[in-house]
Amino acid sequence: MENHGDGVGVVSETKSSYDVFLSFRGEDTRRTFTRGLYQALDRKGINTFMDNEELKVGNQIGPTLLKAIEESRISIVVFSQNYASSSWCLDELVKIHECMKSKKQLVWPIFYKVQPSEVRHQNGSYGKAMTEHERKFGKDSEKVKKWRSTLTDLASLKGEHLEEGRDIDESVFIDDLVGKIFNNVSPKDLCSDEHIVGRKYLVEQLKSLLDLKSRNVTCMFGIHGTGGIGKTTLAKALYDSIYKQFEGSSFLFNVREASDQTNSSLENLQQMLLTDLLEDRYILVKSKIDGANKIKSRLRLKRVLIVLDDVDNIRQLKNLAGGCDWFGCGSRIIITTRDTHLLDLCRVEKRYEVKGLNEQESLELFCQSAFGKSCPETDYEYLSNRAVRCCNGLPLALKIIGSHMVGKDLDGWKNAIDRYEKSSPEDVLNALRISYDSLPFNEKNIFLDIACFFEGWELEYVKGVLDACDFDSSDGISTLVNKSLLTIDHNRLRMHDHIQAMGRKIIKEEAKNKVSGYSRLWHHEDVLQILANNNGSSRIQGIMLDPPEREEINCIGNVFMKMENLRILIVRNTSFSNPPYHLPNNLRLLDWVNCPSQSLPSSFNPKKIWAFNLPGSPLLVLEKPFERFEHLTCMDISDCDMVTKFPDVSGAMNLRELSLHGCKNLISIHQSVGYLPNLVSLKASQCSQLQSFVPTMYLPSLENFCISLCTKLTHFPEIRETMGRPLKIIMSNTFIKQLPKSIEKLIGLNHLDMTCCGRLEHLPSSMFMLPNFVTLKIGECHGLRFTRFERSPSTCPKLETLHFYHADLSDEDVHTIVYNFPNLKDLNLSWNNLASLPTCITESTNLRSLDVSYCKKFREIPELPSSVEKVDAMLCNSLTFETSNVLWSQVLKEKKRLEVVMRKSEIPEWFDYVKEGGFPVFQARGNFPAVALAFVFGTVEGAEPSSAGMSAVGMHLFIDGKHIQYHKRTVAQNHALLSDLRSLFSLEDLDVGNDWKTIQVYCNTELSVCSWGVYVYKLETKMQDIRFRSQDLSSSSVRRLHEISKEEEERNKKQSSNVSDMYRTLHMMMRSLDESGYFLDKPDELLKTSQMFLRVLRNSRDGGRLNIIKDEKVKFVEIEESFKEFVRKDLNPSNPQPRPQTAHPPTWSQQLSHLWQFFCVCVFLSFSLNIAYQYCQLYGNCSVLFGLY
Repeated sequence: MENHGDGVGVVSETKSSYDVFLSFRGEDTRRTFTRGLYQALDRKGINTFMDNEELKVGNQIGPTLLKAIEESRISIVVFSQNYASSSWCLDELVKIHECMKSKKQLVWPIFYKVQPSEVRHQNGSYGKAMTEHERKFGKDSEKVKKWRSTLTDLASLKGEHLEEGRDIDESVFIDDLVGKIFNNVSPKDLCSDEHIVGRKYLVEQLKSLLDLKSRNVTCMFGIHGTGGIGKTTLAKALYDSIYKQFEGSSFLFNVREASDQTNSSLENLQQMLLTDLLEDRYILVKSKIDGANKIKSRLRLKRVLIVLDDVDNIRQLKNLAGGCDWFGCGSRIIITTRDTHLLDLCRVEKRYEVKGLNEQESLELFCQSAFGKSCPETDYEYLSNRAVRCCNGLPLALKIIGSHMVGKDLDGWKNAIDRYEKSSPEDVLNALRISYDSLPFNEKNIFLDIACFFEGWELEYVKGVLDACDFDSSDGISTLVNKSLLTIDHNRLRMHDHIQAMGRKIIKEEAKNKVSGYSRLWHHEDVLQILANNNGSSRIQGIMLDPPEREEINCIGNVFMKMENLRILIVRNTSFSNPPYHLPNNLRLLDWVNCPSQSLPSSFNPKKIWAFNLPGSPLLVLEKPFERFEHLTCMDISDCDMVTKFPDVSGAMNLRELSLHGCKNLISIHQSVGYLPNLVSLKASQCSQLQSFVPTMYLPSLENFCISLCTKLTHFPEIRETMGRPLKIIMSNTFIKQLPKSIEKLIGLNHLDMTCCGRLEHLPSSMFMLPNFVTLKIGECHGLRFTRFERSPSTCPKLETLHFYHADLSDEDVHTIVYNFPNLKDLNLSWNNLASLPTCITESTNLRSLDVSYCKKFREIPELPSSVEKVDAMLCNSLTFETSNVLWSQVLKEKKRLEVVMRKSEIPEWFDYVKEGGFPVFQARGNFPAVALAFVFGTVEGAEPSSAGMSAVGMHLFIDGKHIQYHKRTVAQNHALLSDLRSLFSLEDLDVGNDWKTIQVYCNTELSVCSWGVYVYKLETKMQDIRFRSQDLSSSSVRRLHEISKEEEERNKKQSSNVSDMYRTLHMMMRSLDESGYFLDKPDELLKTSQMFLRVLRNSRDGGRLNIIKDEKVKFVEIEESFKEFVRKDLNPSNPQPRPQTAHPPTWSQQLSHLWQFFCVCVFLSFSLNIAYQYCQLYGNCSVLFGLY
């Protein structure tokens, strides 16, 4: 990873693109062990390279694999039965061996169902394979000798052994392995491939100032100093050394610049912070207030480490870290800034000033950049010291000047240093212009484009734009990185603000500070001035108009006429009074959000355009220009409401990304879209009027295909030829009735989501034989049934995840599912009519998660396979006593991630400790105890005995009175929750020490706790390290529990109040609008309003819902009976009833609104949606509303 920001002197030793390279034999483990390992690494955030079959063409290892091995930090070699039979694998192994020796790369062998000695001495299958290679290449072949010696060397390394025949759960083996790899890789490390020159002692000094041992206090810490002095690098190094000590961590770079970009930038930073700390990619921040509230409410009990880099405004701090009370005890918030007054305003008392490097440190950093070592070459000592004195101790200047000297002879050094010495020490950063002046033409243009437009953008996207501009982006960007003018961080381009300012200053100087002469315009005020006064010229090559607040501009339609050399046009957050009737044909990047044009100018013929992005524009016609867009690669016309037909794009064969998302009036798509050879991503979701997609398609490069919420789409295209790339298809909420038999040609298909396809009737059995098909989601597809088909060993289905909930499945259907898909890991059968599971489920030895919740007729579960970790049987109120015992017995398997929810029953006597009332308290020592906790919950106070009585259960873990962790989940009343304590709080590696520690788990919930129990995992925890005895909470715990209870109560009360108020407001709004006739002939408006109504209900799935139910006095039985009467009398077409004469007979929209309100109430109360759906079917159009859920 490249250094981001200034740097206390950071030097890159190796530039790793990947954390881990996986070497394996595809036919042995690709779709089993190695796939599971790859997915587990990915979940941990470990960047892993796993090849696909298409990379292996011919007889020699390709450059892609060689490069991946070289650029990985760890190589994991999965030695399996047939590994040595592949010359590809052996060539990989040789390269891995070379990197281990030359680059000190870590190699981690895994012996998968083979003995290490068999690999080391080439016996057994390895001996046979090597004999075959000798027969093919000759007994004295150097290649084979090299293979043999490499096998011997790498098999002699310490590794992991998964033995054949031993009762070892592969998933547990993988999890343990990934934990070890994680500790070696540390994927959150920001300086993982760099080392600090001269100032390692500072990190230890800062750690001491942070007082990390004090976990009872939360503090803010300021790191301040001048620009380029090394604040960011010091903060990164500090972060790397301590982040593992916290429950969550986040490093937000360039807060100053990021928060100034658009009016929603602070919300984006808040969302990034929450995503990092909560590890939730789908969290949504609607406003700055919403973001601040989410940070306060969701992080107040979590011990976190946050670094806010380059803060310059108190507004940023108030929205991101408004106070120490926002975060859990022991949290540390580190702020880097140039402004000490800001730290005063925020009352940040603990702070450290970063000062320049001393002469020796400066020389070491300079030499690392200039010579790749810590001391100067012979004959360069004097010149090196002169260069160092020019830098005034600034690490940024030392790196750039050192990089500039690489490759120069003595005369070159003297000339360069003479120029640097003419700058005063105070003006040293301005002297960096010399590095720019030495760049070739290609690199200068790339540097200026990035400085003006592309800092922070994704590397590959920018390279595409630059290449389209006839620049050599690969060499150019590499040169800028080598000269320390640019860094690459997490695949994004980063440029220090001083360097960026220098680039922009160069633009101004070249134009003699006349805005009309700038070659690139990036400041919104300058752009608005040029456009308003029509002062454009041929000198302008790029424009970015992105004001912080929305601007309106009055300009003429030919404002771009004079800009014939314009290559880049980026427009955001701006309203134009007139659409442009001329656009330059030299454009390579057209990125204009809400462009006012209804059609493209007739003269617009950009033959080299690379990206065409006009989202949210009123485009009507898109026909003629696409005939010649032969270089077009990315196209985004999402949310263009006026587009009705997507045109012929057969002239754009290089198109890789196409987004038609949200084009709600789009009716048809030209068949040429189905034959784009390079198309990787196709998004056409929420095109509610789309009636026909392409009839046939062959898209050999396709990897992502989304047509969800296309509610009028009835047919899936025929597949013309085999498509082998890994493919994810999302087609939920469509009216597609069946998939074509030709879907069997999608051999790369791995994920298919058909949720809420209510008219789906049949799935071709050939689909389940696809070699990579692992995930299928078909919940709420009521008309679908599986057809039985025979399995054979050669065509065993690979499906691992199946969500088939709310589909009226019977026991026979479930038997078909379990029998035909023996490799399932995740099976969701909730909201169905089944009464039992088939006995053949015992053969599903890979099954880890089973969900049968809300199956009200469900009675029996046979003995489950030992692999099962999670069972959700919530609201299965018909469970037999025997089935409850089966679920309790899951504890005896001592699964690490055990979690079971079921109806209330007594905790078995064989638990090690059971107590009525209160909450778990016990003592432990040594490693964190491996125990299962059981809770039996009673009723919610005031709830109807027959109701679901759902409640949020907040669990707080205390160790010796200190609050350690928090976990929350929803449980129904009169239910039991059974869970492994370690996984519940993610504390597998915690050591509580040799002294006895009191462990307490407090449940904050409206449900009563009837009893609780503890079962000790005897294989992992010794009974002498656990002791149970009645013990009161410590006074500090009691105080903290009272605080937590009060905070939770106030927050839930506030949330309940807000949700209740919003519910009533929306309900009244719908009624008043309906009664006024507003919805008459406006089904789209009704749908939008209903969606908003449903979103409120969806977001109230906790304590808020209970209060609404009480406030509204809603009773399901009454609603159901009144609705049946309403349907019988007013809506059932087959049984028309005379309607009483009224002054205002109900309109269709009123009937629809009433029906929708009933449906929402069903959802709201968490009763079976099947009931709502059956009623909705009585009036066909309502199934559209159902699809929106």
